[in-house]
Amino acid sequence: MVKQELESKMRFSRVTNAASKDAGRLLHIIPHWLRVFDQSLVELCVLVDAKPLEGRIADLHATEANLEKVRDVLRLLAGEHKRLRWRELDYGSLEKVSRQWWTQGKPVRCQAGSPIFAFSASIMEAKTEFVLRADCDMLFADNGWVDEGYRQLTADECDVVSPPRLGTNPPEFSSRAFLLNWSRFRARNLPMKLARLDWLRSVQRRVLGRSSVRCFEDTINEQITQGRIRHTVLPVALGSSMHVFRAEDTEAALFPSVVARWEKGEIPRAQIESGWEWNYCRDAW
Repeated sequence: MVKQELESKMRFSRVTNAASKDAGRLLHIIPHWLRVFDQSLVELCVLVDAKPLEGRIADLHATEANLEKVRDVLRLLAGEHKRLRWRELDYGSLEKVSRQWWTQGKPVRCQAGSPIFAFSASIMEAKTEFVLRADCDMLFADNGWVDEGYRQLTADECDVVSPPRLGTNPPEFSSRAFLLNWSRFRARNLPMKLARLDWLRSVQRRVLGRSSVRCFEDTINEQITQGRIRHTVLPVALGSSMHVFRAEDTEAALFPSVVARWEKGEIPRAQIESGWEWNYCRDAW
């Protein structure tokens, strides 16, 4: 079952980011989050990046960019769900956000086009101390991981908690989904040194007018490796999550039934055996 029978002790803000190809994702996944985290969720905040996608991230999805459609979906959902609020990313706050997070530099995106400014700004947007940040392409099942994450953070056993993942449960941090106590994380772990490409590739990127900064999760993983951040991935006995990484999959006629089956715990054996691990395999459903 997705919802726990006992009332959760946890109260948190759920924050995410959206861009111009995410209308289908938001339409189906936001109501899913509101159902899954109903007892624990104080608010759900979406930060929309109006600037065009770049690099590998821009080429990843076949879906046509349509920022106005994203805005329309969010207006519709905000009218239906009082806990949902959204706004567009304010690039005027880049300096302020960067000084909070990084010892040097003001990165907007990494060398492959993955967001950095948008991710860090979304966490600062939260109104509560505990924050669950996740991409808008994630499905969740909670059989106790939210409360266990709350317990570990409250007991100061770790700085960042990752939810259980479908398939194997690798120990590395992923920016796709993580839970933290923002005030404690800010005081203890920030600002951080950004992870960068090696010298040769950095020079190449500068010649091409591109960033030499690696992605958000690479910086966090470097900090974990160096012992500056304590991180844990919670066990699958406490729930699961799945990454629906192609935007076009959420716009397919099949997808609403996928969400419904996921929430009932009806995961096809073919998904488990597909070898796609944490990633959604459309043919399996």
